[in-house]
Amino acid sequence: MINEELFTTLAARKLAGEATTAEQHELELMLQDYPELRERYQLLQQYFTVSAYHSSVETEQALQRTMSRININVNVTPVKRVFSWKWAGVAAAAILITAVAVVVLRPKQQRIEVARLIERQNGKATRAVLELADGSKIWLNADSKLSYPEIFNNHSREVYLTGEAFFDIAADPKKPFIVHLSSGSIHVLGTSFNIRAYENEAVQTSVKTGKVAFIPAYEAGKKPDTIYITPDEKVTYRKVVVDEDADKAIVKEVTSAEDDKAWTEGRLIFRDRTLEEIAFELERTFGKKVTFASDAPRYYRLTGAFQNNSLQDIMYYLARSKAFHYTITDSTLLITE
Repeated sequence: MINEELFTTLAARKLAGEATTAEQHELELMLQDYPELRERYQLLQQYFTVSAYHSSVETEQALQRTMSRININVNVTPVKRVFSWKWAGVAAAAILITAVAVVVLRPKQQRIEVARLIERQNGKATRAVLELADGSKIWLNADSKLSYPEIFNNHSREVYLTGEAFFDIAADPKKPFIVHLSSGSIHVLGTSFNIRAYENEAVQTSVKTGKVAFIPAYEAGKKPDTIYITPDEKVTYRKVVVDEDADKAIVKEVTSAEDDKAWTEGRLIFRDRTLEEIAFELERTFGKKVTFASDAPRYYRLTGAFQNNSLQDIMYYLARSKAFHYTITDSTLLITE
């Protein structure tokens, strides 16, 4: 059973920047055990950052603006600071928001400011280069999404990734950079690394410079080990289900970081990949729907390296190394035996 009162207290202290290490650990365990709590907490975390540069009036106005963004009606009484919340179906989340407001508006004069969450989503056949407020640079691959605050808070730099991105992080020992994934998180101070975290695929993280820590998503009642990765090392993580070998969930191996980030330079490198895996990559890169008319070609294993080649060129050379047929139209790539 969820201890709502404990969750509210822990979440409020964490968002106010006052949670102890033990309290943070306890909150993390609750978030892993109860997905519904994780959704509530992530919603608040994305909209709130701690700041010491705003007056009480500005703080209350910022709270009103934030709540209106997520469709919550707020009435603030300035003298007593009584918060009235109406959010049908999410009463517990409203209690959490109230607790956060009380903590950050207490006599210690810690203030809260709203950070606008920016979302960049690339469709297929689209890549982008982004520069964050701290000077960090991010290359975002096709069919990928990155969410990040307009301004980072005073304690950490946190972003959310689905898909693939290469990060070149500005060093700041006082503010760790954290990349949240659906199946874990990456923690760094200043380094460059590649993350591949598409839905329904294994997560892969490789390091070009510096050092990163990969922390898999918590399993119920168990805290996983932190995996440290240094240059030209890669970690592959697959969520395991019942009866699968947990030892195969995380694999650490030597890699070529230059190859892993080749896509940022218009290069595609396939090393002993199945044609089906290659097809998924080509679909993202060129935006054409790939269809297999028969199953056999899916499992052909192929190797090749290409730079700024057309889809026609790539398929021509792949088909010469392993016999199969293909047809390219304006919107599709059809592969047959």
